Amino acid sequence: MEIKERLVCPMGAAKLLDSKFRKLFHNPAAILQPYINKNMTALDIGCGPGVFSIEMARLMEGTGKVISVDMQEGMLEIIKKKIAGTPYEKNIVLHKCSQQSINLNEAIDFVLMFYMVHEVPNKEKLFNEVLPLINKNGLIMIVEPGLISKREFSAMVNFITKNGFEVYNRLKIPFSKGIVLRKL
Repeated sequence: MEIKERLVCPMGAAKLLDSKFRKLFHNPAAILQPYINKNMTALDIGCGPGVFSIEMARLMEGTGKVISVDMQEGMLEIIKKKIAGTPYEKNIVLHKCSQQSINLNEAIDFVLMFYMVHEVPNKEKLFNEVLPLINKNGLIMIVEPGLISKREFSAMVNFITKNGFEVYNRLKIPFSKGIVLRKL
């Protein structure tokens, strides 16, 4: 896979990521509902202000666990404030990672990587760390901006399928390339 240096989404973009306008195109409930079940352990890598993390917790209806991972403490603080005093506070675990590692060792049923893989300089390293965490029949959803080349997106998918996964569903999300893969 190609290694390109990319910038990480700045903290100043948090409000845009959590805006009603964005949710018109990237509706978390519509995107996640077919894949989230009660009692799952879900991982939201590059969670930003928690738009998808909170929706995963809502869909689990008070069961399971969502691990919200971001390398920016500020993004995790936004989530912490949003869930304080809500039923989701007990189901969402905030986890700060580094640029070098997500630093987790937990069995996962569902992984979400929404608009973040393109920001990672070494995608193979990321996938080599994440894919072994996923349980058999577990799912990984990758959604990238439509500006990412077809070749780059296909390289990610090919790497994952060569590591014990199959294509489960191709997603149709406006302005995006998206796929869900299942661990064999």
